[in-house]
Amino acid sequence: MSPTDPTVSPSLPALDRRAFCAAAAAAAASLACGGGGGGAAAPPPPPPTVGPKTTTDTKAGLLATPDGTTRDYRNLGNFFLIKDAAGIYAMTTICTHMGCTVGLPVGGQITCPCHGSKYDLSGGNLLGPAVSPLVHLPVTEPSPGADLVVDTSQTVAATVRLT
Repeated sequence: MSPTDPTVSPSLPALDRRAFCAAAAAAAASLACGGGGGGAAAPPPPPPTVGPKTTTDTKAGLLATPDGTTRDYRNLGNFFLIKDAAGIYAMTTICTHMGCTVGLPVGGQITCPCHGSKYDLSGGNLLGPAVSPLVHLPVTEPSPGADLVVDTSQTVAATVRLT
């Protein structure tokens, strides 16, 4: 291409291959992240309302399961219901780093998919960037044999168990 080539625009700077590839990658990333202007990305679903949540688990049923049994109630109120040797407890599934929802426990560890924070099954910190443990919530049995209720509007000490 020469300066007199009609296919070269004098108002645009010439891009070498590396600069062109970098610009194309940036444009593709912008489109993939919803920055392409082709319509707004779907908003995230609203968080579950705060307050008492009735589970589908009973005290007797959950106490009869092996230690470490975890019930996933992220869709009901962003919490796990867990059984250990001391009893039953509920713990939020909201990472204390930036509020992302953590994943299901794997190998006794709970990992946040956003930035990699790790917690043990009691919610204690194993790896940052989160520096605070997961929050524990009160679990009650409204009447003998009834489904357990977790109050997501209150917190309890990490040692509190329903027995």
